[in-house]
Amino acid sequence: MINNQAATNTSQSTKMAKHLLKHPTRRRLQNNNAGFSRLLVIWGITCIAVLICLGVTLLLIDRSKQVVMPIAPPLLPTAANPSDTPPEPQEVNLFLLDTTTLTLVPIKIERRLHRELRPRLSQVVRALIQETPPNFRNTIPRGTELNEVYIDSQQTAYLDFSTHLSDGHIGGTTAEFLTVTAILKTVFDAFPDDIKQVQILIDGEEVKTIAGHLNLSQPLRLPQ
Repeated sequence: MINNQAATNTSQSTKMAKHLLKHPTRRRLQNNNAGFSRLLVIWGITCIAVLICLGVTLLLIDRSKQVVMPIAPPLLPTAANPSDTPPEPQEVNLFLLDTTTLTLVPIKIERRLHRELRPRLSQVVRALIQETPPNFRNTIPRGTELNEVYIDSQQTAYLDFSTHLSDGHIGGTTAEFLTVTAILKTVFDAFPDDIKQVQILIDGEEVKTIAGHLNLSQPLRLPQ
């Protein structure tokens, strides 16, 4: 009996060995499948890790964009500088020709005059050139412009007019006298302590006359 059983076992082992020898490819396939499965698992873990890192990076970038830069606090109000406040309107006399009496009369206007002498003088002379109320005539030719004004240490005011002061003048002794007198009276009335004499220039040059009758080559004063 023992011999029969041993023979039986030997027969079964022989059959299994023959079965395995007949199917070597199946074992290799099983081994390959196991290795491929491990690669899939590793690849999947790697992809998940990369996606997590990418998500964290994008989140940090988005938060950095939302950071609000601190704004400097507004400056504290400073005490008002008296020189920054606009000056009060002041009355100025402009000497114009009264068409009824044919004399120069003062016409009062209001202007916010500059605090400094030179620009204030410029404002007054420009007002004289531009103003012509009803029933009055301006003795300065229309279209005349004031180029610049200067004041020297001797309190001489230099008024530089455009060439239209002479080119557009109607001429005649009386008309020229009224033109010059209107300028002088307006300036001396507005600046009695600051200006002592006036020199009329045309385009920056001294002129002998406006219309050929009065000598303007020297600074002028009003007759006492």
